[in-house]
Amino acid sequence: MMNPTFLQQELEELQAKDLYRSLRVLSEVQGTRARLEGIPILLFCGNDYLGLSQHPRLIEAAGKAAKKYGVGAGASRLVSGTSAVHTRVEEKIAGWKGKEKALLFSSGYLTNLGVLSALAGEKDLIVMDKLCHASLIDGARLSGATIRVFPHKNYERCDEIFEKNQDYPRKLLVSDTVFSMDGDLADLNALVKIKKQFGAILIVDDAHGTGVMGLRGRGAAEDSGLEPEIDVIIGTTSKALGCLGGFAAASAEVIDYLINSSRAFIFSTAIPPVLCAVIDEALTLLDEQPQIRHKLWRNIQILHEGLSGLGLIQGPIISPIFPVIFGEEKAALKASQYLKEQGILVPAIRYPTVPKGKARLRITISSLHEKEEIDLLLSALRTIRSQV
Repeated sequence: MMNPTFLQQELEELQAKDLYRSLRVLSEVQGTRARLEGIPILLFCGNDYLGLSQHPRLIEAAGKAAKKYGVGAGASRLVSGTSAVHTRVEEKIAGWKGKEKALLFSSGYLTNLGVLSALAGEKDLIVMDKLCHASLIDGARLSGATIRVFPHKNYERCDEIFEKNQDYPRKLLVSDTVFSMDGDLADLNALVKIKKQFGAILIVDDAHGTGVMGLRGRGAAEDSGLEPEIDVIIGTTSKALGCLGGFAAASAEVIDYLINSSRAFIFSTAIPPVLCAVIDEALTLLDEQPQIRHKLWRNIQILHEGLSGLGLIQGPIISPIFPVIFGEEKAALKASQYLKEQGILVPAIRYPTVPKGKARLRITISSLHEKEEIDLLLSALRTIRSQV
């Protein structure tokens, strides 16, 4: 029987450092509103940027698909878990991302794990931005490749790393497009330039760009003309698309290789067909109703102006993610608690999710938020700011 003493000691250490976490149980979730501990709460912390998880068309699509396919896939994709709706939505994603083929995974985390661990091995090199998502870091570690990290968006340092490590047979260059905790954007032009110079495979995670960025919401690379230069575009259907799952879009050769080599794909039960049908409907909806995305960007502008006016953020409008930095964990927790008392949920983000000394409120905005709700948040933040 396991002696729990060491676990209790570590939990107590987390509590002493203001790093202990516990689950919040929400009920009666309706878009950006829910109940927490029986009290009405306004959500400014989710990734459902377009509110599609609650959209009637997606709910209807789920109901119809559940009656047709049931609620599970029944097996992994290479056994009997692939249905016509899987291949249909993969073809749609590939066209959406400007690639030959796409491959669905059961989550965005598994996608990053599966892609990096399959495309690199012990003799290879992975060079990645310091603020890459944890799933990219875990995938790189699992690959067994040599890992080199460059300071966030310091592409001169990235260039230097490649210059000093040219003897590896295979070199991967990895970055988020929209960084999940800071909300800023990678310089895709700089990444493509480095990729070409050193013959690297460029892999970008467009989890927070998919459905949000670009003229038609097709991602951070849509308007740049750089999609052909990006070897693998990774994304998720769990955020702006309002569902669950992840995908890799690439050449037919790369996707075929992943099907045969990615353990996270081969040994996972397939994402259920019912969810594929929902993803399919979400992609159709985004093309048919661009006003949903336009409302999101209006809200982004309103919140950006408000936070800038309070001196809580600096810089241009970038994404739906707004980090308000407090530094110390205790200060961020105190701010989060005050917002909760005002009926607003914005959890404090702390180490190890963000670096030490960078504890923050990570505020996110949705197309479902109304101006009055944004004003309520800004009013509460004004009070917090006056007390800091």
